[in-house]
Amino acid sequence: MYKALAIIMALLLFAIQDVFAEEGERLTRADGSEITFYLDQKGSGHLLVLMQGSDCNSVAHSKVINDRFATVIDDADVLTVEKYGLTRSVSWNGSGDSPECPASYYEHDSSRQRADDYLQVMSWLDDQFHYDRITLLGGSEGALVAAMVASRSDAVSAVVSLNGGGRFFVDDVLHSMALELPPEAFEEAKQGFLAFVDSVEAAENMDLLMSGHGFRWWKSMLDADQTALLMSVRAPLFIIQSSLDKSVSSKLAYDQAQTLKKKKNNVDFQVFKELDHKFHDASGKDRSHLIISSIKDWVGRQRRTSEAL
Repeated sequence: MYKALAIIMALLLFAIQDVFAEEGERLTRADGSEITFYLDQKGSGHLLVLMQGSDCNSVAHSKVINDRFATVIDDADVLTVEKYGLTRSVSWNGSGDSPECPASYYEHDSSRQRADDYLQVMSWLDDQFHYDRITLLGGSEGALVAAMVASRSDAVSAVVSLNGGGRFFVDDVLHSMALELPPEAFEEAKQGFLAFVDSVEAAENMDLLMSGHGFRWWKSMLDADQTALLMSVRAPLFIIQSSLDKSVSSKLAYDQAQTLKKKKNNVDFQVFKELDHKFHDASGKDRSHLIISSIKDWVGRQRRTSEAL
């Protein structure tokens, strides 16, 4: 009888875990709204936290995140967190923002809000499962969010930053604009963008929707000093940057890495030549397996070093 009861309880636990990963769990923010997150449990004592870029899409539908980068630590529990206002019910758009992106997202989403959400979820999970190690991995905007989270949490064991660009977001935007526009058009666009930056930085709030983002997003991105954030992170850092990135500047990423390495002894920097922001080569072929392999090697070295201490 007891053996049968134990089997039933085990099956029930597995069923609950499947729902936990598939449908998502929820926590309540201070403003009463809900954070939706997903946890794929392996039970190793290691938590891998994956942070998406700046698109308005449910992370639950991202094959790049859930099928590829979730494999960088084979035995880790994998955590993903939805942005403000998003759930699995929001349809996926692989070439841009979802057409179902809600108004609450445009009003509240920002890198700062995302960092707050991750910290709240990570704290709650750590209370439940008492993780031995927590590794953050973020790409593009997610790289900045990872830096924000790690700068505020001593529980983080390692940080992997992918194509996060340089110190200030404004410089990466200008880099992207310079590549997209002819020189004469760029100078005019540059002055217009810098005037926009000045207005956002000076304002406490404004009715704004630009490039798929609202005021809080722009304010948070323009305020962030990524170098200062990474400098304050105690955990080992692995920074990866593609040389053909048109969204952020590979040169500014290199300069930032050199600044960090002069003052910190736990920073590794790797450039992937001939790859773009999404880790595609010049022919458009996905080469993300190269990045994943490099991350696996780095994480393995960090784990062996930690175990040897």
